[in-house]
Amino acid sequence: MPIVISVANAKGGVGKSTLAYCLGCYYAGRNAKVAILDEDIQQTITDNIEVCTDRGEEVPLTLIKKSTLKSYTDLASRDEDIILVDTAPVETTSIASIYDVSDMVLIPIKPSTNDYNSLQRSLNTLREAMERNPDMIVAIVINMAVKSSTVQQAFRSAFEAEERIKVLNAELANRVIHTKYILETYSLFNTSDKMAKQEMAAVGDEIYYLLTL
Repeated sequence: MPIVISVANAKGGVGKSTLAYCLGCYYAGRNAKVAILDEDIQQTITDNIEVCTDRGEEVPLTLIKKSTLKSYTDLASRDEDIILVDTAPVETTSIASIYDVSDMVLIPIKPSTNDYNSLQRSLNTLREAMERNPDMIVAIVINMAVKSSTVQQAFRSAFEAEERIKVLNAELANRVIHTKYILETYSLFNTSDKMAKQEMAAVGDEIYYLLTL
């Protein structure tokens, strides 16, 4: 049975699709069999894979077609090791069903007051999902972080009292490489940007550790 990681945030522009795709490439590079279900209305991951495939690259990710699923519960019968679900940047009617089959809901969030407030409005949906799915882990990853900002620590302090919502220790900095590498190669890990690769690997490793405790 595969591990299902749903990358979700009702607010757009937080790097959700970029994170889901990069994590998929990272785990595939560690010899995991990885699939992605692209539920984002913008279809960014689908476009990435098509661009790279048309360029002649072999992208080691299976793109799951929604039409092949009777319901999200069908994901449990697939033979991949890890399935990443890139959700829509709104609270759709299907989000509860996606959460119900998820081992983890991973929430990328930018260190800003607006993003924090948006997340707070989504917490009730998450808590209801955690009641229905008691084994599900909810993890927040701070994305597009700026070193000089103190907002990151404020985020961490705000969630310290939450027993089942964890802010990852690993963070992702605001880096231009995430906006342009797909023009040259299918994976961030094929670039020369050591810091970007180290950060994404740290996020991937921490997620895997939480899921396999």
